[in-house]
Amino acid sequence: MKAKSTILLLYIAWVIAAMMLVFAAVEKQPDSFYTLLRWVCCAVFAYSAFTSFQTKRLLWLCIFGVLAVLFNPISPLGLDRNSWIVADWFSIGAMVIAAVIYRKGART
Repeated sequence: MKAKSTILLLYIAWVIAAMMLVFAAVEKQPDSFYTLLRWVCCAVFAYSAFTSFQTKRLLWLCIFGVLAVLFNPISPLGLDRNSWIVADWFSIGAMVIAAVIYRKGART
């Protein structure tokens, strides 16, 4: 039962992060939004990496670990807007693919 609640929590976190990333990618937002986005995404990706480690999904551990570092709010990377848009869409895609894979794994 604990595994199902962990996956449900991951799905909720991914939906929140994905919605914020879509807003960031589609239209320019105030600087405070991007600061909040980094905190939220870093936390979500770090939790996703931790959950991937617990479930022995090493590829996803690496992917989410890199995304957590990319969105690190303590020492942010100095990417230009176009690079961040690509990173945003890549992150959204990674979460969608992970959600499908985790769902298939939860069924078996």
